[in-house]
Amino acid sequence: ALAELANAGRPLFPGNDVNDQLKRIFKSLGTPTEDTWPGVAQLPDYKQFPIYQPTMSFSQVVPKLSAKGRDLLQRLLVCNPAHRMSAEDGMAHPYFYDLNPALRT
Repeated sequence: ALAELANAGRPLFPGNDVNDQLKRIFKSLGTPTEDTWPGVAQLPDYKQFPIYQPTMSFSQVVPKLSAKGRDLLQRLLVCNPAHRMSAEDGMAHPYFYDLNPALRT
């Protein structure tokens, strides 16, 4: 939702179906592998996808979002949940201090 708000409501990964959605995500973030996400192939609905290397440039994808906003987005858009920023840490991210300086105290 953060990226969509910054892009005037346009979806970040506008897939036509689940497979198309995942393909778009993997083309931008890289396809998860056993090296980047140990155990991914054992997940119940795992499906093999082509190996895409990360190509997403957040400054191009969300140009109106501040550098701190892009940093937050990049930390949240991580396929492996063990490496993804938690919601609690996300709420404490400096991006939100820029929106409301009163949060700094």
